[in-house]
Amino acid sequence: MINLLQYREYWEGVGRRVDSITEVLPVTIDEQMGKKIQSLPANSVNLFVFPPLAESDAKNVDNFKEVNKCVVFVMAKYDPQRRSSFDVLEQTQPIIDEVKSILLNDQRAGCPVMRVEVDSIDTAPETELYGRFAGWSIAFKVTSY
Repeated sequence: MINLLQYREYWEGVGRRVDSITEVLPVTIDEQMGKKIQSLPANSVNLFVFPPLAESDAKNVDNFKEVNKCVVFVMAKYDPQRRSSFDVLEQTQPIIDEVKSILLNDQRAGCPVMRVEVDSIDTAPETELYGRFAGWSIAFKVTSY
């Protein structure tokens, strides 16, 4: 399983490297988190980081490894009376591309936290997340030993 502290710190570092990201927010699915997300300022661009799910991929106890299913979101809060979700997707697409580029560059550099299985990377448009957010998700797998 990926160490959550290192995982959060990694994504906070990515947020510092992308000028367009307003805040990096580790998120869970619960009422309090929903309230916190709803209070984010309009037009903010946020990197939402969900905790990964770990599944064993080991054949025996001497070679134990896990595949961690990870997902992060680059989301912008918007007013649907003034902008369409498609407009927000257009705005955030270059940002998700920059985040993905950093992830791949860190993989090539041998980042100890993010051992990404490159063929597992999926990028998808997301709308109506937490009500008034739209943007993109990156889902990927990371192997841990």
